[in-house]
Amino acid sequence: MANIVSYLAREQRTFEEEPFNVVDGLVMATLAYLRYERYDRMPTNPAEPVRLHDVIALTSWKALVAGSWMRDASDSRPFLRALMASRRYRDAFVSFYANEHSDAVEKQFSAITLTVGDGRSYLAFRGTDGSLAGWKEDFNLCFMDVTPSQRAAVAYVSGVASALPGRIVLTGHSKGGNLAQYAALCVASGVYGRIDRVCNYDGPSFLSDPSPRVDDAAYHAMLFKAVPESSLFGMILESGRDYHVVQSSAMLIFQHEPFSWLVSHGDFLYQQRLNRTAVWADGTLDGWLKTRTPEQRAQFIDTIYDFVAASGVKTSQDLHRNFGSIVVNVATSTAKLDPETRSFILDTLKALLGVVGSETKKVIMPRARYGSPSDSPSA
Repeated sequence: MANIVSYLAREQRTFEEEPFNVVDGLVMATLAYLRYERYDRMPTNPAEPVRLHDVIALTSWKALVAGSWMRDASDSRPFLRALMASRRYRDAFVSFYANEHSDAVEKQFSAITLTVGDGRSYLAFRGTDGSLAGWKEDFNLCFMDVTPSQRAAVAYVSGVASALPGRIVLTGHSKGGNLAQYAALCVASGVYGRIDRVCNYDGPSFLSDPSPRVDDAAYHAMLFKAVPESSLFGMILESGRDYHVVQSSAMLIFQHEPFSWLVSHGDFLYQQRLNRTAVWADGTLDGWLKTRTPEQRAQFIDTIYDFVAASGVKTSQDLHRNFGSIVVNVATSTAKLDPETRSFILDTLKALLGVVGSETKKVIMPRARYGSPSDSPSA
């Protein structure tokens, strides 16, 4: 089954010969996960472009994919090989690499700017990395109107736009897709007028509308949001119907991985609606959010996060490796809370379990609700 690796091997036309399409957007969003700081010839001046081929050819691939989902993905090496052999990406250059991380303000932000010879600048935002702060920032979307990375995304787009002429495309996977959308909605009008396309690949939506532009027909015309058929992440806070459902070769949450998305002739393979697993997960999360105020969500998430951090967890890999012992530690720590806080945590978990039961009944009924049909979009 064809994916973005197969696409890179097959599509050898340059961007001048065959314009950008939404599959290229996912390729570029995936490129944002590479650790460009591991390239020992990376310029000190971020505005100075480096050839993508050189970064891949002259850097340890293990180092390039460290700390992200790409480290364990079976298609990471074929992806890098296909990029090195690609005529389409032969003239791709990377500049304005940003990589910012702060545990203190729970911020994980990274982005690159790609030029591919067609006169456009492609700004790609990295999704969540393997850091605990990165995952915490994702959870913060459930109660914060603006996160530090969203502010950074607006500043990044504004800065690159002031340095480079021409039209702009914003793209990102997971949290990176959320950042691409947020930046488009909040940059100054002069920059906004230069944006041709905004691509969000399985990224969350927003707690509240960031800007009146959400109702702008021009914004909806430039937006392409895609989620896999069992999407969990991309449906978080999603209240609209402005998304496309992509077929995947993986199961359940593993469909979040870009290499699992099915491709055909410069476009994705689509289906009419989300599957029942995604409908259940979307309903469960939405239902839980509605039972809690933003302040309650913040208290619950911060409390659980503090317990996990106190267990010595620094990365998501630590969390996966020691999940059982961490759950025991969290449960033990909860028992030591003051009665009011402990009662709050237990009531919140009880509400979550209640919503899980309610949504499960809905999904197993014949009239289970589904996401809306989506037509195959043009680039």
